[in-house]
Amino acid sequence: MLKKFLLKLSRKKKKNLYGLCLFLSDLFFLTIAVLLSLYIRFYTTLFGLVKPIYGVNTYYFIYSLLFIALNMIVFGFYGLFDSDQIFKGSGYYLRIFKSISINLLIIVLLGYLIQTYAFSRIWIFLLYILGLIFLYLSRYCIEILTQKLIINLNLSSKTIIIGIGENGKRIEDTLKKNLTMTYNIIGYIEKEEKILEDVNYSKNFIILGYVDNLREILLKHGVNKVIISSSTYKYFEILNILENLKGLDVLVLMSPGLFEFSVRRMRTRDIGGIPLFQISDVGFFGINLFYKNLMDYLLVCILFIFFIPLYLVFGLLIKLDSKGPIFFKQKRYTKNFKEFNIYKFRTMFLDAEERLEELKKFNQTDGLLFKMKDDPRITKIGRFLRKTSLDEIPQIINIMRGELSFVGPRPIPAKINEFEDWQKKRFNVKQGMTGLWQVSGRSNLSFEEMIRLDLYYIQNWSIMMDIKILIKTISSVFLRKGAY
Repeated sequence: MLKKFLLKLSRKKKKNLYGLCLFLSDLFFLTIAVLLSLYIRFYTTLFGLVKPIYGVNTYYFIYSLLFIALNMIVFGFYGLFDSDQIFKGSGYYLRIFKSISINLLIIVLLGYLIQTYAFSRIWIFLLYILGLIFLYLSRYCIEILTQKLIINLNLSSKTIIIGIGENGKRIEDTLKKNLTMTYNIIGYIEKEEKILEDVNYSKNFIILGYVDNLREILLKHGVNKVIISSSTYKYFEILNILENLKGLDVLVLMSPGLFEFSVRRMRTRDIGGIPLFQISDVGFFGINLFYKNLMDYLLVCILFIFFIPLYLVFGLLIKLDSKGPIFFKQKRYTKNFKEFNIYKFRTMFLDAEERLEELKKFNQTDGLLFKMKDDPRITKIGRFLRKTSLDEIPQIINIMRGELSFVGPRPIPAKINEFEDWQKKRFNVKQGMTGLWQVSGRSNLSFEEMIRLDLYYIQNWSIMMDIKILIKTISSVFLRKGAY
């Protein structure tokens, strides 16, 4: 009955169930640690302790509840309820140690700053030691029990290996020999041309299909884990594989031969003596998308009001400097190739578009962009606005309308059919007012380098990365790096 119930659950639901078990276990044993530490300190004479006259004050219970609550929050922050982040080599037990140490330090500091009550140092020490012991033991027992349950009920994760060859075979053999492993290798996926190239060699492997049909194969066989073993795959082929896996409930592992790809998304795992990289699921969806949108709307509300005086000042200066509108409007593309009008302060004369063709021979960049250091089409005030990137301020309107994000790949003034297929992947996310290549060289980069940085940003995105890019953008604007 238990086996049927667990088999019906998706990998995500199993993860959530396991996380809930860890949460309840930690909550229970932290409570036991708190009660036992209070009992030993105030109601026994163990270890030669002298029972204090004053007994347990209400403040002890208040700070004990705070200690438990903070631990649960920090455990969640450190990924200690996420089975994908709990494995050998992940610093799992070190994170537990850090969490309890940090939280106990917070409690001590609060008690000192508020100065409402002087805590027993012996109680603090007992709480710290007992908390660590109980959590380490309970977590270890859950780990062993889970592994036994998976083996006894035959609940090993269905796993496929991408890439036939010696490395893939070694991984399969090792996982089959190691009975403690929870991987059930059901077959291989490879490029069609490679299979047809050596049909006899391919017969040594259980081929489930071709890479081009990866998504359909995974859904058909109910695959939970994917191991990319071949180092013959190029950067953009790996990118395509990860794109196809987006939204699927699968864990992705990668062999060290592909180390150069998405390093920040990788965690090293040692599985039966085989080093593999686990690729974390990064994407603009779910709670991640909520946080990104929340940051955009909070910032835009603050900056829109702050920049109102600048709209008036620069609007007047633009009008006095040359004939034409204050704002420049141009068609661009954002997420899923959706067309929109991007807004900027006008920095060029009205005949700028007509003069572009004659100036293309002076282009100082490659690809689909046009950059010219001393572009004669730029007005006096326009040159200042471009140098300081203040011409971009009106794009706050685009952010308010949901067409842009503060951080993302910059919308390029080119038609969709002018981009190569691999370059179009930058439109999988909402475009940004600033981006990774703006803080990595700006106009000094080649077009391909810009696209690569955009794709790197998409593959390794995090809220912290966005914050760092925003901070670096401010620095780049003040130092005027690569801007013209």
